[in-house]
Amino acid sequence: MARKGSKSSGKLARNLALVMAGFGLLGGLLIAIALVQNLSSGINDPAVLSRGWKVAFGMAALAAILCAVGGWVMGGRIATRVTDVGLAVSKLGRGGSEVKVRVGGDDEVAALGKSVQYLATDLAELLKSQEQAGGSAHVSMDPLVKQLRDKTVPNRLAGVDGYEIDGALSNGSRGGLDYFDLVPSQGEEPGAVLYLVSAEGHGALAVFACREARDELHRALQAGATPRKALAHTNKVLKQHLPSGCCAKATLLQVTAGGCKLYQAGARSPLLICQRGEVLELNAEGIALGLDDGPVFEKSLRPQDIAMSPGTRLVLGNDAMHRSSGLLDLLRQHSPRHTNMFMNVVLGGIEQDAGDDGLREDVVLMTVKKAGQA
Repeated sequence: MARKGSKSSGKLARNLALVMAGFGLLGGLLIAIALVQNLSSGINDPAVLSRGWKVAFGMAALAAILCAVGGWVMGGRIATRVTDVGLAVSKLGRGGSEVKVRVGGDDEVAALGKSVQYLATDLAELLKSQEQAGGSAHVSMDPLVKQLRDKTVPNRLAGVDGYEIDGALSNGSRGGLDYFDLVPSQGEEPGAVLYLVSAEGHGALAVFACREARDELHRALQAGATPRKALAHTNKVLKQHLPSGCCAKATLLQVTAGGCKLYQAGARSPLLICQRGEVLELNAEGIALGLDDGPVFEKSLRPQDIAMSPGTRLVLGNDAMHRSSGLLDLLRQHSPRHTNMFMNVVLGGIEQDAGDDGLREDVVLMTVKKAGQA
């Protein structure tokens, strides 16, 4: 469903208010000028005429204000409805099928919302029928696959001086195929590297590719490789061992005293930056692991630097986390809290939002917060 409490940025309301105010002022001035000129022919007192012009201009200004208020209210309502539809479309684009769009009325926005709802309903029914047929059941439902993954999931992430860092997994009924951990780093920039490795697609090859990507990446980071070199090494190994077209996705976050740097290989889920009540999205560039021999992969890998001021929080998670409908509101509300409380409240909110049936897929949530107050 669309995220609860979704709000527009206010740009549409502001622009509509300005346009309406302009038309209101122009219309008021034209009417005022016409009235005063018609009445002035029978009035010879300059003082009366002066007051008449002042009253006319005042009425024109009042008309502009009333039109602006009306435009602001109308634009806000339209923008909120469009935002709800946009969030639903965004969720569909990230793979979610359980989407409910709040629609009302009989205008074009309502028609658009109903079309999106029809699409989501058809998609959910298609996925359900496929699962019942057993032809494309999610591979992570296999208990052995889940046990293989869970043995690598850390109970607690190591710390980094000057930062609050944590990561956890909430189990879903269908399981999941995501690996995550933190590897301390030394050298010129001591700190740590958080990583999240996810499967691309389903089936036995996806399981193998995801696990091998995790093992090679973790081994390279432990050996002291930089995130770029660790990704390049992992890409070459997967290219040699996997059939053509098989790949895995990875997101790495390098944490140092000077700031953070985001690397993404095939991953499209954004890193969320929580700062002063705002939640911003950030993506880095890079193709998936195992698709290229090396030159194209390394050339396409373009990280993003992130300046970390006190109180800034970074949130990293798998696709299932990003499909949670109330995620952004949870982050805005609870980002300033201490990280231990933040993790408990956010994961609890995601589980509660899933309803009585609980989570369908495992949710991975990792966070890094710069120590100190904003």
